[in-house]
Amino acid sequence: MSDPVAARRAAIAAEKERLARARERRNSGGSAGANGFAQRKWRWVGVDGGEAVQTVLEVLRDIEQAAPLTESQREILGQAQAGAPDREALLPVVRAGLAGLKPEAVLRHLRALWAAGVRWLNEAGLERCRVLCSTAPGLELVNRRSRAVSGGPAFSLFATAATRGAIPLPNAVLAEVLPWAPLSVLDDLVEHGGLLAEDQPWTVRDEDQALYLRARLSPGSISPQEAERLDWDGMLRRRAFRAGETIVRQEPEDVWDLLYDVVMDVQLASLDALDAALPRAQQIQLRDLRSGALVGQWDGGTVRDRGLWKLMAALWRPTGPVDPRRSEFYALVALSRAYELLKAGDLEGAGQQAESFVRERKNDQPLSDDLMDEAYTIAAYVTAVTSLEAENDRAARVRLAQAETYAEKAADNGDPVAVRNLALVHAWRSTPKNRRGAMTSPFLELGLDHGAAGWDRHCREMFRRYEQVGDRAAQARLNSAEDRIHEAARHETGFDVFFQVPLDWSRYELPDAVPHQLVPPLEPMARRTALTSGAELESIRALAAVELLDDFRSTAPHLDRHRSTR
Repeated sequence: MSDPVAARRAAIAAEKERLARARERRNSGGSAGANGFAQRKWRWVGVDGGEAVQTVLEVLRDIEQAAPLTESQREILGQAQAGAPDREALLPVVRAGLAGLKPEAVLRHLRALWAAGVRWLNEAGLERCRVLCSTAPGLELVNRRSRAVSGGPAFSLFATAATRGAIPLPNAVLAEVLPWAPLSVLDDLVEHGGLLAEDQPWTVRDEDQALYLRARLSPGSISPQEAERLDWDGMLRRRAFRAGETIVRQEPEDVWDLLYDVVMDVQLASLDALDAALPRAQQIQLRDLRSGALVGQWDGGTVRDRGLWKLMAALWRPTGPVDPRRSEFYALVALSRAYELLKAGDLEGAGQQAESFVRERKNDQPLSDDLMDEAYTIAAYVTAVTSLEAENDRAARVRLAQAETYAEKAADNGDPVAVRNLALVHAWRSTPKNRRGAMTSPFLELGLDHGAAGWDRHCREMFRRYEQVGDRAAQARLNSAEDRIHEAARHETGFDVFFQVPLDWSRYELPDAVPHQLVPPLEPMARRTALTSGAELESIRALAAVELLDDFRSTAPHLDRHRSTR
């Protein structure tokens, strides 16, 4: 049996039963081996001792009753039971008789003969019989003496089953065994690498088992419909993630939940949990991505993976201008950085970042018109607003002229917002300084997006914060910006009277793409079978016992008076 404890208990019970029968025979005085002369005859056919003789006689009686035999064979068995076994003819008849019994009966009789010390098998058969009759065959097979023990298909399968796949099936018998081997034994082989996809075991199994084996050995061949039929949650969730579908969360969360949180929703708090859940190869990729974010340097494959851009942008905190010409990813990060600096009130930093777009350089990678229009818009706003800080009127006029040039380039594609911005810059430039109104956008002064909802609540919160620290100047600027928004809201044109950045929010958005990296490969479906049961192991053992009949000796071994075998 596969359970060593249960097997030992069964062996102890069998031995107790054998001893009880022997005791009963002694008490009844019916032992066939009591007569010394008869025992000597039995030693000539390899049977030594009264109990061994009685065991052989029980085997012979069962064969005579249950096996299909010829008259001459029955005569030979009758002669042996009468106390005169034929040394030359007995063993071939016993072999023929055992061959006519069911496998379970063959195993029972071989066990009885082995326990009685009757060795009617050749050397190779004796080694296999010792293993089959062992109460712990797995331990017998892995010891040094038994490593070379081999046999037919059933014995090979028994060795595999008893060691739970540690001893593989020889290739010579694999095709013969695959159609009938218990599925749990095939799973043992799969786990130990003794059964591979190229063996195609599913071709000789029924439909359900064939599908299961394909999922275990060739997961890439399983269709979504077959995965649903198998209720293979891992493959279905992987497929849903790769298709960009919403994944139903599990408890506890698995790698697909964590990937969605980190890569799609950019929840950086889940990074460490994802790192622990990923397979080793993807774990290394994630760590390379995180270390690259320290300086904004990644390998080409990572930068080209659009599904990772959100995570990369969230992890990277550039401290200086980003070169937008390196790739589309760097251009989007640079544009977002310029806008964030603008909202933070760092006009100088925003201008430097915008300059990296608009500065003309030879042999530069061209950027899309949409990104360039946004960069020109930021450059126009920064240049116009900072013209007020110029050292003289002439320098201020030069700045305004440059701002108008930028605004014209932003409006080249006819964007209506860019056209309105251009009209504002043109009006500022044509209006004398002392008659010109404020050029800044009050929303940007407040650190808000253009036309942001809830701007009034934001103003109240900021006012209280300034009041707590006693910053009167900041409160005055806040009141001025708030008054300008209120004034614009009362007119039909609304917030269009302010310079608007950005022209189109969608141009700033990083793509919602599924990453190619970090996605674990499709793993084979996990094992679903239990360990091989004791009943299954006994069934294989019985078939292996039938194979032992090929190892029966044609002539019995002769035991001399010193009980040595010749």
